[in-house]
Amino acid sequence: MTHNIAYPDTDSDAYKQAEKQVRQAIRLLLKEGHPFNEGKLLRRQEVAYAMRDCTIPPDLLEVIVFPYMDIRDWIWDEYAQKRLWTLDEAAALSVGIDPFCYSLEPGQYYPGWRMERDRAYDRTLEAIRLRELESIREGDTYLIRPESFCVWANEANILTSELAQPLRGLADAVVTEHTVLSPEVVQEQWQRYVKQREFAEALSHAEVRKRALYRFAIALKLSNSALTREAIAKHIFASMDESCQQLKGFKYNTIRKDLSDLDAMLEHPQHVNQEFLNSVLSSQEIENTDSTHRWWGLWRQVIARKLPWITLPE
Repeated sequence: MTHNIAYPDTDSDAYKQAEKQVRQAIRLLLKEGHPFNEGKLLRRQEVAYAMRDCTIPPDLLEVIVFPYMDIRDWIWDEYAQKRLWTLDEAAALSVGIDPFCYSLEPGQYYPGWRMERDRAYDRTLEAIRLRELESIREGDTYLIRPESFCVWANEANILTSELAQPLRGLADAVVTEHTVLSPEVVQEQWQRYVKQREFAEALSHAEVRKRALYRFAIALKLSNSALTREAIAKHIFASMDESCQQLKGFKYNTIRKDLSDLDAMLEHPQHVNQEFLNSVLSSQEIENTDSTHRWWGLWRQVIARKLPWITLPE
């Protein structure tokens, strides 16, 4: 059923979803090369389809026709999934600008913001030329690994904008991947990561989220092997604020599913009926002084092979 949305209802979920879909449709049309002609864009079938669940009044539609310039969650997802960023993309993202919107008509946006992007571009180009930042030359531009850029830009104090929270989160995730597991430290990292996601509505890259979750779960299991997967899921969920517990990707059932996926991933070649997070030390194993027969000795190699980005204790 299609609803007509009036101005008093612009805070409704139906309106917000429709506006997001319209902006996504227009952004995609512009990326495909359609000229920015407001009348023609709004008559496109892609825009009409975006309003299939509710109709936005024409006068209000004209206000929202131009894409957002800042990186919203669905825009960040597009770039978070890329293996390489161009120099232009990295510079724009570092100040919270959607790289595609930066390439549009300069007069559409506050010029000071574009100047911040240009300064980030020049500083990054200098770092590449000084070999402070690893890159690949391709034609007239450079290609940079997102993780490498975010770590360097964070250390260089470039990621100061509130809109650069997703990049700071990625930098933190890369840096902490190589720390030895400690439940207290990992819990603090997890809580900081979740709060960044809540604040920025952008740190939603599933792979980054799962890495943080898996690191937390394994640290808890190592600290107390008697913990079951269910107990670990409850502990992780309870460690978050109530507002964070409602975020997509951080709800209790999602955490349970992700931990179940972790156990499926960590299938032991000699103990196929055992699950890591549900396995416990027997009294015999606790008393056994031969480390090759102990519980951790059974699982360490499996985890190291499947999750090489975690530094594991011996």
